[in-house]
Amino acid sequence: MMLKHWIKTIVVAASLISATAAFAFTEGKDYKAMAKPMPVAVPGKAEVIEFFWYGCPHCFAIEPYVDAWAAKLPKDVNFRRVHVMWDGRNDMEGHAKIFLALQGMGLDAKYQQAVMKAVQKDRIELRNEAKLLEWVKKQGIDVAKFKANYNGFSTQMQLKNLTKITQDYQVDGVPMFVVNGKWVTSPAMVGAEDATVTKMVDELIAKDRKAPKKK
Repeated sequence: MMLKHWIKTIVVAASLISATAAFAFTEGKDYKAMAKPMPVAVPGKAEVIEFFWYGCPHCFAIEPYVDAWAAKLPKDVNFRRVHVMWDGRNDMEGHAKIFLALQGMGLDAKYQQAVMKAVQKDRIELRNEAKLLEWVKKQGIDVAKFKANYNGFSTQMQLKNLTKITQDYQVDGVPMFVVNGKWVTSPAMVGAEDATVTKMVDELIAKDRKAPKKK
């Protein structure tokens, strides 16, 4: 009986060590400091930005975990998504306009995964406006309002802003997460396209909360 007790104790201890090791994040490997810290959009709140592209398969893989995580965020955390726009990548503009049009209608979060599924799984060419509007109608979205947002002057201005933000945050791959304008992490850095990356984000939020406040 004593031998069984010790074996059970060792197994439990090993399991705890293994679980702890699974989230033993290392700076420089699993996350890194921003070369140039950026201001947060809402002062007094922790900020998490997810940089993504509708055409990115890695973004599509991680999005269900991000949605589940975002649904449970405390009120003092401001989470927002930014569709990247890299210079010389005209193939991104059509996707970015979809994001901005939906964002203008307050529907970007609701249809985040739906757009990715249409692009990557259903292979619908949403950069073709006729096919896009047909898809929009099938989703039950107001086509007239969407089209007005999609082709609006403000959307063209915001496209330039997306390009600037992508450059300012030095986004060189997606998905990429920035915490409080100070820390960067990604599925590529943590080595997993699952809830590990949101665990890393939570760790960075906690790390920043524990940091001494500037007087």
